[in-house]
Amino acid sequence: MRFIVAALLFITGVVTVLVGIAERTVWAPPAAHRLSIEIKTDNPLVLVPNEVLHAYVGTPVITVVGSQKVFVASGRQSDVEAWIGKTNHDSISFNPIAKQLVSKSVLGAELSANPTDSDLWRVQRSGTSQVSLLAKPDDSAGLLVASDGLSTAPRNLELVWRVVNDLGVSTFTLYVGTGFLVVGLILNLWSYQVMRKNRGPRRRLPKAPQGPKTRRKKNTNRIAPQRGRRVQGRTFIALPTSIVLLGLLSGCSSSPITPVIAIDPSSQPAVAELPPPVVTSQQLKLIMTRVAKATVVADKALDHIALGSRFIGPALAVRQAHYLLRGKGSKVQPLPTIFAKPISFSLPEASNKWPRQMMVVTDQSGDSALPQLVAMQQATPRSNYLVWYTVGLMPGASIPKAASPKVGAVPVDAASLFLKLPPNQVAEAYGDVINLGSKSQKADLFNTAKDEFYSQVSLSQAAQIAKLKKAKINFAHKTGEQNILSLATLNAGALVALYMTDTYTIKPISASAVVSVSGDEKLLLGADGSASGIRSVYGDMLVFYVPALSDDSRITLIGATQGLISVRGL
Repeated sequence: MRFIVAALLFITGVVTVLVGIAERTVWAPPAAHRLSIEIKTDNPLVLVPNEVLHAYVGTPVITVVGSQKVFVASGRQSDVEAWIGKTNHDSISFNPIAKQLVSKSVLGAELSANPTDSDLWRVQRSGTSQVSLLAKPDDSAGLLVASDGLSTAPRNLELVWRVVNDLGVSTFTLYVGTGFLVVGLILNLWSYQVMRKNRGPRRRLPKAPQGPKTRRKKNTNRIAPQRGRRVQGRTFIALPTSIVLLGLLSGCSSSPITPVIAIDPSSQPAVAELPPPVVTSQQLKLIMTRVAKATVVADKALDHIALGSRFIGPALAVRQAHYLLRGKGSKVQPLPTIFAKPISFSLPEASNKWPRQMMVVTDQSGDSALPQLVAMQQATPRSNYLVWYTVGLMPGASIPKAASPKVGAVPVDAASLFLKLPPNQVAEAYGDVINLGSKSQKADLFNTAKDEFYSQVSLSQAAQIAKLKKAKINFAHKTGEQNILSLATLNAGALVALYMTDTYTIKPISASAVVSVSGDEKLLLGADGSASGIRSVYGDMLVFYVPALSDDSRITLIGATQGLISVRGL
């Protein structure tokens, strides 16, 4: 018996080891799945949709070969399609039956452009003749292939999915098979030793003869169960009778029967699919790096034309005026630069449309430096994000809770009536509070208790009024830019970035009086003063938290940056 068990263990071990070896050789999957295509058209762009990247499991590597410059970029498929627009291009698809790629030419009337360094791309690669890119298919990613966007796109594309062969199962099988072989060998040797010790195998000896066994007498008085067809008939009759009785009892039960209602799946309310955030964390880092680099180059050269590649609106106007001041006076301190990192707060818009906006807070290095909020907007798919507002946060200011950057925020209309004030009315209301203080009808809407900007501006205006004896000054605070960027917070409020202009008009009240200026106003005016009067305009880039209409809290200033825009004589 021992030899039989040993033989079975040995055979099992051999079969198991062979299975483990087969899993690593004959049954092993291919090293990679490869799909390639040669494009025959002369279109300047090639679209590789997300479904092609999911043709096989894993992350593919795309290799593009062309005769000249080669460019490959990865981005959300809807963004890639929006960038392509109605330009002539080839769209690649996967035929699951033939296991091959198919190209389809799509004609359009729109002109193409250079896709290099677009803010829509998550990753991009460019080179000469050949380029490879790890194309992650997550988050609905698609690929754009081009040369320079104007010439014919590269014709040869290859996608390779590396197959990761998990050797854990085969390793376990080999170990188990080897264990069976070792145990069978040990059992075989042990059985052989036992056989030698006993001088051969043991044989079963015949039993000795035994005497007759005594048997107990049967108890004749025991009541035996009845037998026969009549008894069986009564048994079978009892079973259906009991079933009918139970049915009747259940029918007399007082508990109501719950009806089964069939629910139509089409009648169920559909869950609204929210659009994704306009940028990923990887895109945001690239965009902030490009913005910071452009800011440093322009600030160093005082080049407002170079600054225009990344700045627009109030941010461009304030910096352009400051460049003019720095060109006239060497003691003028530069404006705070924009740092790409670390990013302490980011709030992108959740949208599939344009224009798109987002707000980012970067904290400068050093304990004395205050964080800066940058509000940007992308007008069209082919344009980059431009900086509209650069606002230094107020000391001790806290940003209200907002949506996660992976979810994105809902944009708020500038004329929204669901807030304490519509965003397009906040600037003039705040200016009225600065001029009139507690006498303003809007004073109760703003939290000015710890508002340092309000305190400084209102006190400065009061001091100028008290100082001027031979002149009259007028203060006007208005909305300086209609493009107000607003994003919703979690408590139904909104972060509002806006531009307010402060116009100070000073006129002498006597013919002998002269209005004099100093500091930056003197540099920008180019004179000590004017006998007819002076008009100075300051630009204020402000960020407010505007609570919901039903909220008891007040509008709070979170950040402010002021710059001199113009000075001229009347």
